Parts: sequence; structure tokens; C-alpha cells
Amino acid sequence: MINPFQVLKKEGELNETSRAAIISTFGRRGELAVAAVADGRVKKYLDFFVVVGNTDEYYIEDGVCSCAASRFGNECWHTLAVRIADAIHAYEEYNLWYYKSGVADDEEDEYEKDSGFPVYGK
Repeated sequence: MINPFQVLKKEGELNETSRAAIISTFGRRGELAVAAVADGRVKKYLDFFVVVGNTDEYYIEDGVCSCAASRFGNECWHTLAVRIADAIHAYEEYNLWYYKSGVADDEEDEYEKDSGFPVYGK
């Protein structure tokens, strides 16, 4: 069996040969992951990788994804997209900590005081 990551390393890019190896190994998951990398939907922040999915952004840390499939113990395409992008450095890199809305407005001031870092975008 061909290791698609060896093919990807040898090719050094996401071309027809490496795409075919990934898709033949991972099927539909591979198709979705390859599309995300090709579309530039993998982002690297200081603390996480983030993959822009079809309905939300999912963060990946140490091979674990925040999506529902991953929470139920299934392999998701988001982690595969990160593995592919990381192997060939095909991601947008941000020298920022990932911050997703979710801190209530009344908690935000306290969050700023405790962190020692400014919250951007205000």
C-alpha cells in the first residue's frame, strides 16, 4: 500500500500525483481535505490550526478536532487537511492567538484584565 504522505513529501506540493494518492487512501475524507488545502482554508495560529469548514471554523490541536465527528470518536477530514497542509507548509500563518467569539460582552473586560494581552478588533 502506498503511503500518501511519502508521496506528498516526494512531490513537495499538492499536485495530481499527491492528490490521487491521498484520495485513493482516504476516499471522501481525502477529497474534502485536499479541497480545503487547495482552497486555502487551513490557517495556522500560535496555539491551533484552524480549518474553515462548510458551516463553521474548527480548531485542531495535537490531532484532535473540535468538530462533532471527532467528538464522537470518528476520523474527520479537518485533521487530515491539517496533516496535508503541515506536510507541505500550505497554510496561512498568523502570528496571533486564535480567538473565536464566545466570550460574553460582560465577561470580556475581565478577560482583558486577566490575560495581560489586548483583545484586538474592539
